[in-house]
Amino acid sequence: MKLNWGHGIVIAFVLFCSFVVTIVVKAFQEDFDLVSETYYQDELAYQDRIDSKTNLKESGERLAFSQNDSQVVVTFPESFQAASGKVKFYYPSKALFDKEYEISLTGNQQSFDKSELAKGRYKIQVTWDISNQQYYQEKEFFVK
Repeated sequence: MKLNWGHGIVIAFVLFCSFVVTIVVKAFQEDFDLVSETYYQDELAYQDRIDSKTNLKESGERLAFSQNDSQVVVTFPESFQAASGKVKFYYPSKALFDKEYEISLTGNQQSFDKSELAKGRYKIQVTWDISNQQYYQEKEFFVK
């Protein structure tokens, strides 16, 4: 059997259709996580976050973030030792790895066990309250 241009067109069409079907199947298998399940409510409260950042800037203080072989450590300044609030480890590419903790300071630090965290890039989002004054700090952090 001899191949002519008609056979070539059919072969090209079949290969193209196979490629398109493969891309569509792979696209449906991909998992897309939203930034937040409560996205719209978070947007409504965004002005509070801006105010909290402004309060932190006006205080002149900053939280310090560090890690050792087994822990991630958040250090609060002396003026924030009475803090109550939340520490959220936000993993941008997979919501499954997000973790949230209540602030419970030992001295002026709080430690988090690295075995509970996946290795990778996090945004550590700390929201705390002292004397009805809200504060917020966010830091890009890579857990090794």
